[in-house]
Amino acid sequence: MIDFKQKRFQGVSSNEKMENLEVLEKYAATIRKDLEDSKQNFFWLGVHLIDLYSSNTYSAIVGIRFNHEQIRNEYGFNLPIGAGNCCADFFFAYCFDEFGLDKTRVSRLMNIVDEFGDGLRCFKKEWEPYSYSQLCELLPLSDEERKPVQPDWTIKKIREYKKSLVATSQQVEMELPEAEEPLKDKYARFEKWTKRELCDKIFDLEAQYDELLRENERLRLSFLDQAG
Repeated sequence: MIDFKQKRFQGVSSNEKMENLEVLEKYAATIRKDLEDSKQNFFWLGVHLIDLYSSNTYSAIVGIRFNHEQIRNEYGFNLPIGAGNCCADFFFAYCFDEFGLDKTRVSRLMNIVDEFGDGLRCFKKEWEPYSYSQLCELLPLSDEERKPVQPDWTIKKIREYKKSLVATSQQVEMELPEAEEPLKDKYARFEKWTKRELCDKIFDLEAQYDELLRENERLRLSFLDQAG
């Protein structure tokens, strides 16, 4: 899967941006052509989106068509402070503004190529019979989890299969011995506690412990008196 956080603080100079403007239009023209043929061959649309993202040419429109404030306010992206003009959020904004492709579809098209492609040449042979919708459903699964899925499976059947994987995973977690309980789950209920609340709880437990010690001593002395 493509790590879209990798270039968050990467940028190009003003001189490079001017050169990139002309090259950017060539990439855009190719992608517009892909969009016309995407129902028949969506693979190449994903390939050319990867090419565009790798080229960093979309950074040329930062400061011209978009700025950091617009990306945060108009597009709702959580743009980090100090983000470079090659940050993926600018790429997603450009794809939406230029091609009408939202962030979800762009990332799916690119990750389908990344996961199921034989490089950027074509689909791996085993994935050629699958549709775009089927591959979208398979993206979150591991290689092992994808093995049972067949090209003739409907989207409904794939989703039912995915639900069964989740149910099986939850069942395994429930059956774990106490000693093997995942630490994250074991301490999850304390994650939202404040420092003061944790300290108060510790004080309460210490008081309860002292009271138990006193009660134990009282019972011990009472037993000695009765025995004497």
